Amino acid sequence: MQGERDLTPAVTVPAVTVLAVKEAGVVGAGVVTPIGQTTSHPADGKVSSGETGDWPRFEVAPVSHFWLPKLVAIDSTWNPRHWSLRLFEQELSNQFAAVKGLFVDTELVGYLIAHITFEEAHIVSLGLDPRWRRVGGGRYLLKEFIRSSRFEGVSVFTLDVRVSNEGAQRLYMSLGFEVAGVRKGYYSSNGEDAVSMRYETGKPKGQSRG
Repeated sequence: MQGERDLTPAVTVPAVTVLAVKEAGVVGAGVVTPIGQTTSHPADGKVSSGETGDWPRFEVAPVSHFWLPKLVAIDSTWNPRHWSLRLFEQELSNQFAAVKGLFVDTELVGYLIAHITFEEAHIVSLGLDPRWRRVGGGRYLLKEFIRSSRFEGVSVFTLDVRVSNEGAQRLYMSLGFEVAGVRKGYYSSNGEDAVSMRYETGKPKGQSRG
């Protein structure tokens, strides 16, 4: 795997209501809507925080080569060592990689890339369009990826995140991830350590693998 990834969805998210649907070509679909509110597409590139305005309709589906330029564009908004179009193309062609997109209406607004080996999925990248952060998109995308992957026999999920990124760590922990260790000097850009996190489905919280 070329490059290093800091799984930084840059989201501070409330609880999400999930309506998952598994159909042909679509991994899942959902509406994140507080009671008494309606869904809509953001106007003027802005999205409500969810406390006083509308919420978006999220849908998760596999990403095709058609979306390569958009993947590169989203990645460049948050990742200082952003991937090239060629690297994304390699992931889309990798039979052991899952590339999922977060869509609002027909627009790609986020992505998740994971490498899957038998029952384990290692999440190598998760990114969101800046206009769609802080509205539950990162949480929804990760939660739906875990849900759909379990149908494919995946039971262990792992990822790495910068030690300084406490917000992302809280998000992952809220979904069941636990700290598995620390990788010293993992990020070559500044020598920062990475926190390795792990989630095993069906495992009681706090129980380690023996």
